[in-house]
Amino acid sequence: MIYITCILILFAVCSCKKANDDTTKLIVVDVAKDYPQKEIYLQDIADVEYIPLATSDSILVNSSPSIVSDKGIVTRGGKVGEILLFDAKGQELQGRICRRGQGPEEYNAIIFNIVDWKRKEVFIADYTSLKVYDFSGNYLRTLIEEDIMKMNILNLNDDYLLCNKDREDAKSSYHPYFILPKIGGKADTLSIEIPFFIASNRKILWDDGHTNDAHGFIPAVYNCTDRVWLTNPALDTIYQLHPDLTLTPVMIPLAAPTKDPEAPLLYFLGINDRYAWISRMPRHVTVKMSDMSAGREKREKLYMYDRETQEWFTPVYHNRAITTRNTNPIYINLTSVAYGYGMVTLNAMDLVEAYQNNEITDEKLKKIASTMKEEDNPVLMLLKFKDSIRK
Repeated sequence: MIYITCILILFAVCSCKKANDDTTKLIVVDVAKDYPQKEIYLQDIADVEYIPLATSDSILVNSSPSIVSDKGIVTRGGKVGEILLFDAKGQELQGRICRRGQGPEEYNAIIFNIVDWKRKEVFIADYTSLKVYDFSGNYLRTLIEEDIMKMNILNLNDDYLLCNKDREDAKSSYHPYFILPKIGGKADTLSIEIPFFIASNRKILWDDGHTNDAHGFIPAVYNCTDRVWLTNPALDTIYQLHPDLTLTPVMIPLAAPTKDPEAPLLYFLGINDRYAWISRMPRHVTVKMSDMSAGREKREKLYMYDRETQEWFTPVYHNRAITTRNTNPIYINLTSVAYGYGMVTLNAMDLVEAYQNNEITDEKLKKIASTMKEEDNPVLMLLKFKDSIRK
């Protein structure tokens, strides 16, 4: 068992930092509170870079990238079960994997993928396994053979993956986090203790009047491409987990869910030196199956926090580069990029239409759109968040 630095010591260390250092201040959030809307222009909060993804008959993208870094860009390809690994500029392929099938060296689906740029390996999870391939798609090894849907798995450092496996409905303490060597071998359980299992209690109401009980789960881990946070609601705190396995608390809900069984659950959605994002999950909720099937189920709001002004608000995003509001993003992707960055995917069809209607105001984006076709791969709008609006 690997032991983690005592939480009390970590709080003491955190409190001893300089009071004016916004990056070390513990954010306290009233999860039950609603916050007012605020218009946010992407260009006001971030410096912008555009990355067009190359298009050819054999290079077609069908999803937003899962990884965007200075090492490369990873996305699903046009073929079922295909993963494309672009270079950092999005113009050349570093690799391609397409091993979907039912064989022992194949995956039956792609639930998620993790890329180790140093080893040039890709970890692909399907429903029942975690397999490893090189950039050419050659099978290397199988790390896990069990129900992946009951686990969280993230890249921790050069040598280990971080895994989580909750004990659903556990009434006593347990240790769900463990690290797994990338080359295979015995997993080591971390001494991070969960006092008992916490989830949102959901009651599903069917049309004939009968009900089913279910859980609404908060992910126990969260990551961007170079940082990891522990987000299990039963910790009563959001912690950053460093590669050396030390912890730093970064956010706490005003009402601790282990103490208040009615308190909404804090749904952590990202943080950087300037901003933080959250949503919430009600502790008890009844939903109609007909609403769930039709996509009418109520969605909780996204909230954003400005660490400089200490202001919470509901963001309404706008893109000054394109005057049509149809292309304004609903949210910013924070998981596919490095700490301090965000990403918005710009659809080729929207860009071509905006260019033809003279609705693009950014000269760099206008130049990119001028040569695009509607069926081309998307353009990535990479956001580097500004540390201060006063700079």
